[in-house]
Amino acid sequence: MTEDVGTTKRGHLSTRRKLAIFEREKGLCALCGTRLMPGKFIYEHMRALELGGSDTDENIRLTCLPCAGTKTRDDHKRAAKAKRVKAKALGLKKSKNPLPGSKGSKWKRKLDGSVVKRDD
Repeated sequence: MTEDVGTTKRGHLSTRRKLAIFEREKGLCALCGTRLMPGKFIYEHMRALELGGSDTDENIRLTCLPCAGTKTRDDHKRAAKAKRVKAKALGLKKSKNPLPGSKGSKWKRKLDGSVVKRDD
Protein backbone atom coordinates (compact mmCIF):
# COMPACT_ATOMS: atom_id res chain seq x y z
CA MET A 1 0.00 0.00 0.00
CA THR A 2 1.37 3.41 -0.94
CA GLU A 3 1.29 6.28 1.51
CA ASP A 4 -0.20 9.61 0.51
CA VAL A 5 2.44 12.33 0.71
CA GLY A 6 0.03 14.87 2.22
CA THR A 7 -1.20 12.64 5.04
CA THR A 8 0.24 12.78 8.55
CA LYS A 9 0.79 9.44 10.23
CA ARG A 10 -1.57 8.76 13.15
CA GLY A 11 0.20 8.17 16.47
CA HIS A 12 -0.87 6.32 19.59
CA LEU A 13 -3.35 8.14 21.83
CA SER A 14 -2.40 7.01 25.32
CA THR A 15 -4.64 7.12 28.39
CA ARG A 16 -2.55 9.97 29.77
CA ARG A 17 -3.03 12.02 26.58
CA LYS A 18 -6.77 11.26 26.54
CA LEU A 19 -7.16 12.40 30.13
CA ALA A 20 -5.22 15.62 29.50
CA ILE A 21 -7.38 16.41 26.44
CA PHE A 22 -10.60 15.60 28.35
CA GLU A 23 -9.61 17.91 31.20
CA ARG A 24 -8.56 20.69 28.84
CA GLU A 25 -11.91 20.51 27.02
CA LYS A 26 -13.86 20.25 30.33
CA GLY A 27 -15.90 17.32 28.97
CA LEU A 28 -17.69 19.41 26.34
CA CYS A 29 -18.11 18.76 22.61
CA ALA A 30 -15.85 21.11 20.65
CA LEU A 31 -18.45 21.57 17.91
CA CYS A 32 -21.83 21.88 19.65
CA GLY A 33 -20.82 22.44 23.29
CA THR A 34 -22.94 19.68 24.85
CA ARG A 35 -21.76 17.83 27.96
CA LEU A 36 -20.30 14.47 26.91
CA MET A 37 -21.38 11.16 28.43
CA PRO A 38 -18.99 8.19 28.82
CA GLY A 39 -18.81 6.16 25.61
CA LYS A 40 -20.75 8.76 23.61
CA PHE A 41 -17.82 10.75 22.24
CA ILE A 42 -14.59 10.38 20.29
CA TYR A 43 -11.24 12.14 20.13
CA GLU A 44 -11.28 13.98 16.80
CA HIS A 45 -8.50 15.78 14.89
CA MET A 46 -9.95 19.22 14.24
CA ARG A 47 -7.84 19.55 11.11
CA ALA A 48 -7.98 16.08 9.64
CA LEU A 49 -4.70 14.23 9.17
CA GLU A 50 -5.57 13.57 5.52
CA LEU A 51 -5.91 17.33 5.04
CA GLY A 52 -2.47 18.04 6.49
CA GLY A 53 -3.37 18.29 10.18
CA SER A 54 -0.85 17.39 12.85
CA ASP A 55 -1.14 14.53 15.33
CA THR A 56 -0.58 16.72 18.37
CA ASP A 57 -2.72 17.25 21.46
CA GLU A 58 -3.49 20.82 20.34
CA ASN A 59 -5.17 19.45 17.19
CA ILE A 60 -7.26 16.82 19.03
CA ARG A 61 -10.67 17.75 20.48
CA LEU A 62 -13.62 15.90 21.97
CA THR A 63 -16.71 15.58 19.79
CA CYS A 64 -20.04 13.90 20.39
CA LEU A 65 -20.93 11.05 18.02
CA PRO A 66 -23.46 13.01 15.88
CA CYS A 67 -21.02 15.91 15.38
CA ALA A 68 -18.14 13.50 14.73
CA GLY A 69 -20.07 11.69 11.98
CA THR A 70 -20.95 14.93 10.24
CA LYS A 71 -17.40 16.29 10.51
CA THR A 72 -15.83 13.04 9.30
CA ARG A 73 -18.07 12.92 6.21
CA ASP A 74 -17.20 16.53 5.43
CA ASP A 75 -13.47 15.86 5.92
CA HIS A 76 -13.55 12.85 3.57
CA LYS A 77 -15.35 14.86 0.88
CA ARG A 78 -12.82 17.71 1.19
CA ALA A 79 -9.87 15.28 1.12
CA ALA A 80 -11.21 13.49 -1.97
CA LYS A 81 -11.63 16.80 -3.77
CA ALA A 82 -8.14 17.93 -2.76
CA LYS A 83 -6.68 14.70 -4.15
CA ARG A 84 -8.61 15.10 -7.43
CA VAL A 85 -7.41 18.71 -7.80
CA LYS A 86 -3.83 17.69 -7.01
CA ALA A 87 -3.90 14.81 -9.52
CA LYS A 88 -5.30 17.09 -12.22
CA ALA A 89 -2.74 19.82 -11.50
CA LEU A 90 0.09 17.29 -11.79
CA GLY A 91 -1.33 16.00 -15.08
CA LEU A 92 -1.97 12.53 -13.68
CA LYS A 93 -5.65 12.49 -14.60
CA LYS A 94 -7.05 13.31 -18.00
CA SER A 95 -10.62 14.34 -18.66
CA LYS A 96 -12.99 11.57 -19.78
CA ASN A 97 -15.04 14.06 -21.78
CA PRO A 98 -12.69 16.67 -23.26
CA LEU A 99 -14.22 19.65 -24.98
CA PRO A 100 -14.49 19.18 -28.75
CA GLY A 101 -11.55 20.84 -30.43
CA SER A 102 -9.48 21.05 -27.25
CA LYS A 103 -6.03 19.46 -26.96
CA GLY A 104 -7.52 16.48 -25.09
CA SER A 105 -9.95 15.73 -27.94
CA LYS A 106 -9.10 13.33 -30.75
CA TRP A 107 -10.50 15.89 -33.23
CA LYS A 108 -9.09 19.27 -34.11
CA ARG A 109 -10.42 22.19 -36.11
CA LYS A 110 -8.09 23.71 -38.63
CA LEU A 111 -7.90 27.43 -39.37
CA ASP A 112 -9.95 26.97 -42.55
CA GLY A 113 -12.81 25.52 -40.42
CA SER A 114 -12.43 21.88 -41.41
CA VAL A 115 -12.36 19.19 -38.70
CA VAL A 116 -9.73 16.44 -38.91
CA LYS A 117 -8.65 13.60 -36.66
CA ARG A 118 -5.69 14.51 -34.46
CA ASP A 119 -2.44 12.54 -34.99
CA ASP A 120 -1.52 10.53 -31.88
